[in-house]
Formats: sequence, C-alpha cells, structure tokens
Amino acid sequence: MAELYFSTTTEQSRELTRREKKGELKRLYRGVYTDASYEELTSLVLRDWAKIVNYLLPNAIAAYRTAHELRPVEGTVFVADAVAARRTIDIASILTIYIWPGSTSDLVEPFLPEMKRSAPARQYLENLTVSRSKVKKSLGQSWVEERLCIELKRTNNEDSLNQIRDQARVFANRQGFETEFEKLNAIISALLTTHSGESILKTEVGMASAKQEPFDVHRIALFKDLANYLKRCQLPKLPYEYNKSGWNHLAFFESYFSNYIEGTEFEIDEAEQIVFQRSEINNRHADSHDVLSIYDQVVDYQGMSITPETPDELIKSLQRRHFEFLFERPDKNPGRFKSKVNKAGSSTFVSPDDVVGTLTQAFSIYKSVPEGLARAIFLQFLVSECHPFDDGNGRLSRIMMNAELHAAGEYKLIVPTVHRDSYLNGLRKATRDRNFKTLVKVFYQLQRYTASIDWADYGEARDTIEAHKAHLLPDEGIADFNRQIRQYRFTPPVT
Repeated sequence: MAELYFSTTTEQSRELTRREKKGELKRLYRGVYTDASYEELTSLVLRDWAKIVNYLLPNAIAAYRTAHELRPVEGTVFVADAVAARRTIDIASILTIYIWPGSTSDLVEPFLPEMKRSAPARQYLENLTVSRSKVKKSLGQSWVEERLCIELKRTNNEDSLNQIRDQARVFANRQGFETEFEKLNAIISALLTTHSGESILKTEVGMASAKQEPFDVHRIALFKDLANYLKRCQLPKLPYEYNKSGWNHLAFFESYFSNYIEGTEFEIDEAEQIVFQRSEINNRHADSHDVLSIYDQVVDYQGMSITPETPDELIKSLQRRHFEFLFERPDKNPGRFKSKVNKAGSSTFVSPDDVVGTLTQAFSIYKSVPEGLARAIFLQFLVSECHPFDDGNGRLSRIMMNAELHAAGEYKLIVPTVHRDSYLNGLRKATRDRNFKTLVKVFYQLQRYTASIDWADYGEARDTIEAHKAHLLPDEGIADFNRQIRQYRFTPPVT
C-alpha cells in the first residue's frame, strides 16, 4: 500500500532525498514524500490530509467547515493556526490548505490522536462568517440552524443551546467573532421562541422547531427522492368499474390479507364467518374485531373516496381511521399518536416529537405526486416511515394507499400473504438504500394482479386466489404466484 513519508530528522531527510533521486519516491512538498504511483497519488493525499497538515503545521486545528466535514472538499481544507495573516499551502496541485489566523487552544476538541478541531460552539461561529471564495470556508446559516435543531432534539433540553450560547459568547469576545455571535444569539433565541423567528430563521426545520413542530429532516429528504422517482415512472391507470358484489368481495380479501400479513391470522373460512356473519371466532374478540373493522372501512365506497386536502385533514384522517379499526384494543392507544420510539429490526421510525411536523412538511410533497398509483405508493410509504401509532401502522398505510387509488377511479390492490416478504423487502430497500424500484414494482404488479381477478363471483375469486397460492406463506407458494405476476412487467425509469 502506498504511504507518505515525512522528514523529521537530518538523517531522515538525507535518506528520503536519496530515495527520491533513485526514483523510489516523489517529493510532494518540503519534507513530504510518497512511494505512490501517479494513479494512487490523489486518493492518498486526500485521504491522509490530516497527517500532512499535522506535519507542516503541528499546532494547527481543523476549523470552519473542515472541523465538521473532516475531509477535503474540492481538494481544500481549512485550518486555524497562530499566524499573523492568512496564507495557503499547495500540495502537488491536489490539496490546498487554507491557514487562517486563530486560536489553537480555545474551544477545541481532539478528533485524531495528532490533531484537534473546533468544538461545536466555535464551529457555529466560524460557519456564520462571510465567505466569498470558490470553495467557501463556512457552511452558512442554514447548516447552523439544522445542527442546532438536531442538538435540541437530541437533548430535548433548552439548557444545551444556552450552554452553547454561553461558550460562544466568551470565545467571540476573545477572538473577534462579535458579529457572528450576534447572528448565533438571534438564531438560538428564535429556536427557543424567546424572540420572533420569522425574520431570523431561514430553514424549514428551524422555523418548524421554533413553532414546536419539529420534523425529521432526513425522512423529508427521503420522501422528496421517492416523489422524484415516482414522477419519472410510467404507471398507466387501471380504471375500476363499480359492481356492488365485486366491491364487497374485494374488500373482504383486502381486509383478510392486510390483517394476516401483520400477524392477525385466520383461515379464510374463519374470516368469512367474521365478516359475512359478523361473529367472533374462538373467543378471539380483538382479532375478530380487527378483521371486521378493516373490512367495514374499506367496503365503505363513499368513505374510501375521501382523501386529505390539507395537512390537518391528513392528520385527522389517520387518527380517525386508526381509532375505528383498533377500538377494541385500548392498550394500543387507538387514535393517539405514539409517545415512544418504535422500531422494526434495525430501522428506527420517525420520533414521536417529529410525527406531526414530518406529516405536515411531507404533505406538499404528497400533493406534488401525480394522482393514482404513484400518489398511492407515496402515501403508503409516508405512513409506513412515520409509523405514527404504537400499532396498526402497516394496515393503516394500506388503507390510505387504497383510498388514493379509489379516489382516482382506479383498482385498489391486495397484498396477499404469499407476497409479504417481497413487499417488506421493497420497504426496506427504500428506507435503507433509497432504492425505490422494488417497492414500486411490487405495488405495480399487485394492482394489475388484483384487477385480473373476477371479483363479481366470490367463489370464483377465492378459487383463483387459492389456485395461484396467494393465500399461502411465501416459502410455500411464491414460485407459483410469481409465475402469475411475472406477466405484469414494470419498466423502471432511466436513471
């Protein structure tokens, strides 16, 4: 592996010079050598920038944006050192080190054994400085606001921001950052709502936090990426023609499968008794109610055509639908947003404090997505990612999805037991990797599969589902089911 070599003694200097003359090493700067090939040179210098800085400027600290990013940006790093005036060092036209006059001991913290950086309070001041160079040394007010919001959310305590303010005040008075401190003080005051923030704060997350409606910044970015992907997808409409019997039969299987894949498991015969005879099965009162209540919601032709027009309507719709289908499970807090963080495997959903703000911020993104399957997929993913309730979030997300399809005059879709793993895999890939292809493909194929079934005759519909093994567990029926849905080919958008 290629390495850097530094001359620290007269003897080392002679040896490195000798090796350079023999062609074994390249001299990058005074006292800095490497055995890297030309192909390896750029990556080596950028990777080991801190070693180079520490050798050339032993007392310098990573400052300004570099203190946060801890890497070169466009081949540039910014450091502070006890120098009289700003200067630069160029390393082999690969790395530019900007050296700014500044304290190397006041408000610093270690980040490498051999090097320190500006501590957070100092970072906020440095990144509020004016920067006009091509590669700006400061990240700007928007970055400062977002970092302060993250800190406020992490500690859930105003004292943390007040402590940052106190530290920054002392540093600013000592080091000449009074102008930047005035800006920082105004931002913190606005976030803590001790002063009006409308004329001060620049970011949506900052203004939402000041209004005590914080939101999940990373989830909003994820939702924007999904919306952009869906806008590029070709998802032809599948018009639905109403037939009372067919509507009722589809609603039955919609409820049956939506409950089954979440763990409320009945045989189809038992579910028929629950729904069509409205009777309880084997003293399973709450489970029976889950199946019946979901059916009662999705069979409501008029109710399923109502979609939200405002963020407040979205929130109230989620709470109302959740209350109605979990009414018999008071321990699940029907209709009340969660108060504790919920997880699925290694994935943590939107925190309780951020649920309302995230739904509110995401609403305009939701409305920007074309009506029909695209918007339905977006809303399903929004509810799934926020996971706003203690339980029932998956079922609720699919109700909201099918309401969108119905409102657009399209076929609703079922997520049968056999396709549960594919469905969950699509959600995981979207969440973890921002890979939306599988999720969209799953719903695209399932809508077309649902539309292929003749729902008017219940017996024939059930026979078809069972013949395709849609009611079986994935490891029992996925091969047969995949043969059925393979005909519905989804073509992803060109990247």
